[in-house]
Amino acid sequence: MEELFTTQISQGAGSMAYRVVFDQEQYQFIPNGFEGSSFAFRREHDEWHPVEPLPETVQDQAVEALEKYLLSQH
Repeated sequence: MEELFTTQISQGAGSMAYRVVFDQEQYQFIPNGFEGSSFAFRREHDEWHPVEPLPETVQDQAVEALEKYLLSQH
């Protein structure tokens, strides 16, 4: 499991910090602290796919964070 970066995801009235790690061919968002749920994405054919359904706003923010990370690696 390789930690890649941290990011903030807005949810409802607040936001939560997540650590993003790459493990078992998935980009996993793990909440810092005890609140919140983790979620993950797979990348297939240059598209992001959530492993489980997510609210659209959370999905959009997560994909944006992943795209920024990948662009910074080039």
